This record gives sequence, C-alpha cells and structure tokens, in this order.
Amino acid sequence: MRSFILVGICSTVFLYWGSLSLYSQGGDLLIQQYNKGPVLDNVYSRWSVYPVVQLSRINSNLETTTPKIALGGGLEGEYRVSKTLGFLTGIYYNPVIYSYPVQDSLGFDRLSYLSLPIAIRLHPTKSVSLGVGINYNFYRKGEQLRTIGDFERTEPYAEGIFKNSFGGFAQLGYHFFKHFYGFVNFRWAGRSSPPIQPQTNNVSGFQVGFNYRIWRSRIKR
Repeated sequence: MRSFILVGICSTVFLYWGSLSLYSQGGDLLIQQYNKGPVLDNVYSRWSVYPVVQLSRINSNLETTTPKIALGGGLEGEYRVSKTLGFLTGIYYNPVIYSYPVQDSLGFDRLSYLSLPIAIRLHPTKSVSLGVGINYNFYRKGEQLRTIGDFERTEPYAEGIFKNSFGGFAQLGYHFFKHFYGFVNFRWAGRSSPPIQPQTNNVSGFQVGFNYRIWRSRIKR
C-alpha cells in the first residue's frame, strides 16, 4: 500500500512540473514570439546624429528692445553612456533679431552667431528628456536695419561692437514618431560691453524646434 501511494505521489508531482514547463514561457521565448521583454526594454544606441530646425525669440537685456522670431538650425550628435544618460554636442546657426525705437523711425538689430554646445541630456522616460548645457557663441556678422514708412536702410555694424560670448541653455524635449524629437529651450548668453556703448552682448529668450534622427550606431543590449 505504501509503495502504491509513493508511486502515485511521484506521478502527480511529475505531471505537475511537466505541465508548468509546457505552458510557461521564458524571457527568450517571449522575445521571439512577441518582440517584447526586459532585454528589449533596455536597448539603446551609443551614437545618434540629428539635423535641427528651430525658431528663436531672443531679446537683449535693454528695456527698449522687442524680440522678433528668427529661423535657425544646425546639426547635433548625442553619445549615450546608458539608456537614461547622454552627452550632446554639435553646431548651430543662431540668429538674433530685435527691434527698438530710433528717433522717428524703427530700428532692428540682426545678428548671426554659430554656437557650439556641450550638454547633458537625461532620459527619465522613453518619451521625455531633460537637458542642460553651455554654449560658446561665435559672432559672425550683424547689421542695423532702419525703417521710416516704406523706406529702409541697412548698415553693417563695425567690428568690435558685438563679440563672441559664453552662455547656456535648459531644454525640455519629447520623442515622437520614433525618429522625431521636439523641444523647448531657454537660452542665454552674455559678455561685458563698454558702458558708453548703446548696443549690448547680453541676450536671452526661448527657442522651439524639432530634430530628426538620420543615423545611429548599432543597438547596444
């Protein structure tokens, strides 16, 4: 009787574990069948390259100026050290335009900069990212436009009035449609100017734009 009972118990245990092995799915099988699993959730590429288009509304620190919208862009690259942490660099064309009253006319300063950033970008979720960094801004050229009614006159600024400057930015971004990334920046830059000079090298304001990933390195698992 005891032998019969022991054989029955062993048979029951064997059938139970056999059924678990038959119907349960391990992580590798889950990935093969449904393309899902903990391994795929942690993949990322070390390097990514993005062309950038952005609209800037940057103003000087003078009380008399009003910012205008300017179109810029550039190329940036991101290096990921992990799924949630990356470093950003690139080159951007950043125009700055603002207006101000000049006697009986309206004046505009139109300034062109090339900016080189170094930034940290955090990816707390798959869609949202946060960034903060510094910019070195190379001043290229500038001009003053004056309008009186239908009459316009443009005059380039002499060298030494506007100069290269340091600045920074803070960014909030959102990934969408797999390859697109939209963002909002608060950007600032500054450099001391002579007290008697009416123009200033200190500016700040907002930028909105998006980029599109055109290349990435092999996915790291």
